[in-house]
Amino acid sequence: MALFISEQDIGRLPLSIEAAIPVMEETFRLAATAAAENGPRVRMPFRNGFLQFGPAALHSKRVVGFKLWANFGRGTGVHKGHQGYDFLYSMDNGELLAIMPAYLIGKYRTSAVSAVAAKYLSPPDAASIGLYSAGRIAEGQLEAVARVRPIRRVRVYSRRPKEREEFCRRMSERLGIEVIAANAPEEVPREADILITASTSEVPILFGEWLTRPCLVVAAGANHWYKREIDGKLVERADLIVVDDKEQAKTEGGNLLWAAAHGLMAWQRVEELGNVVAGRVEVPDLRKATVLFGSHGLSTTDVAMAAQAYELAKAHKLGTPLAL
Repeated sequence: MALFISEQDIGRLPLSIEAAIPVMEETFRLAATAAAENGPRVRMPFRNGFLQFGPAALHSKRVVGFKLWANFGRGTGVHKGHQGYDFLYSMDNGELLAIMPAYLIGKYRTSAVSAVAAKYLSPPDAASIGLYSAGRIAEGQLEAVARVRPIRRVRVYSRRPKEREEFCRRMSERLGIEVIAANAPEEVPREADILITASTSEVPILFGEWLTRPCLVVAAGANHWYKREIDGKLVERADLIVVDDKEQAKTEGGNLLWAAAHGLMAWQRVEELGNVVAGRVEVPDLRKATVLFGSHGLSTTDVAMAAQAYELAKAHKLGTPLAL
């Protein structure tokens, strides 16, 4: 009998951004060996939003599933209003195992993927972050990367000063590190070992000419073809470009699509994070190289988090059985 695992149930499970990091790391490792399969994501656009369907399979866990995401009205992403749901099925008999809201586990997943990228694509002693945005996505990104690197200082820029100051105060208290506001966007890259863009911008907010030292750039916000957070010069100067999935990036990665269309990048240069995690990609000296990671959000990672939530819910006797 299928389980409905509510947002309240998920909040009671031993799940968190930190707990999601090894789950995501293992998922990318499986992807490199074809033990995790990411199906093409379909978006059906409308005037006031879109309907999205993203299937995937985890062969090693014998589960398949999908996220169905109805994003309409104001705002971006999967909201607390539960427009997104994850569905999990048994690969052995087709049984529906679970249905659950996608908001909270999606937040854990998105953040944890950037932590995996930082673990493999930044120097082990990376201690400073430059962050664009002061929203909920940026909050998770900062917390996650601070779990895998000894971060001591963060410089933040967003367009709204009041929101920016409140974000810095809150995250400084939560993480016990120095989080300060930048007065202008070009100040953010100063002394940053890791730069993170986590906005909903459709035009570049980070420019290659602002980079004065090697760093890892995590572009986590532009996951539609029409969105861009970084300019072509930054893409062009990157010594290594990594994405979560190359085929998906070719349809959704606005940053790279623009650069490729203008002759600043060839897709042959682009590597996948799973191959990096599996040791199949030669990574340059990270203290001397500028590395770009483009995150788009994969169905495999959604299914992996849903499978983890399902197993934990059964172990903790949470969830409501559904007689379907």
